[in-house]
Amino acid sequence: MTSFRTAPPATVLVAAVLLGSLSATPLPGETRPGAQRDQNRIVSEIRQIQTQLATLVEAQAALAQAVEALLADREEQLTADRQSRAETMNTLERMERSVATLSEAFRDTNERLSALMVEVESVREAQRRAALLGGGPGEADDTALPEGEEAGAPEVAAQDESSPEQDSGEEEATVLDEPSVSEIYLQADSDYLQGRYDLAFTGFERVVDLGGELADNARYFMGECRLAQDRLDDALEQFVSVIEDFPESSKIGEAWYKRGLILGRMGHESDAREIFEDILDVFAGTTAARLAQRELDAMPPRDPGR
Repeated sequence: MTSFRTAPPATVLVAAVLLGSLSATPLPGETRPGAQRDQNRIVSEIRQIQTQLATLVEAQAALAQAVEALLADREEQLTADRQSRAETMNTLERMERSVATLSEAFRDTNERLSALMVEVESVREAQRRAALLGGGPGEADDTALPEGEEAGAPEVAAQDESSPEQDSGEEEATVLDEPSVSEIYLQADSDYLQGRYDLAFTGFERVVDLGGELADNARYFMGECRLAQDRLDDALEQFVSVIEDFPESSKIGEAWYKRGLILGRMGHESDAREIFEDILDVFAGTTAARLAQRELDAMPPRDPGR
């Protein structure tokens, strides 16, 4: 049983006063034995009430401590949940960026492999042409010597500077020494990867001028060179050229994305948002669409008044 000492001081004082009064004074109008019994009963009831009160006070204190502990645990849990969600979002964002980077690197690798295949075919073609120039069947018929002439005669003729055949051979040799379009592209790509953006831009520009299957990629990377140099106006011009001049290019979606990205950097947020939203519709499921969605998520909410 809980003692009086565990109850609040006021409760103990009241109980003590009541018990002292009851023990000293009999109830009026009753005999001493009857009054004593009632007094004892009242004292017993007061003690029971005091004991119950002390128990309730202790229960209330314990409940308050339990509530405070639950609130503290809940707050810690909420804080941990917020941190966990933030870390998860950061991890997902990093993974998305890594996937986008890997996808772009994969496409670039495929493009380089295609360029190398073009280069190999160009080398084979050059070898076939060299074989023909060096003594194919047609050339043998044209240069056959009359019977009885010595083999040194053609060398003498070859030394004649005014000979048209010699001029033609020199021009053909010069053509063979020129680098192929794929070689120019690969060198420009190497310059771009090593941060030599002006050299890379010149190389890609030459590929565009020569034309062919690599022209659209070269134009796109001309824009990348200028974007890396923070020359936004020039970069925007190159990406717009990809969109307008090479509508069937594999780089068309990325060119649109870079166009929106540059417009956003220039402060044209409304135009950039519109481009990103169009990319989600036209190029759904592509890397360009995922990058566009990331940019839209980073933008502030659209103003309802606009």
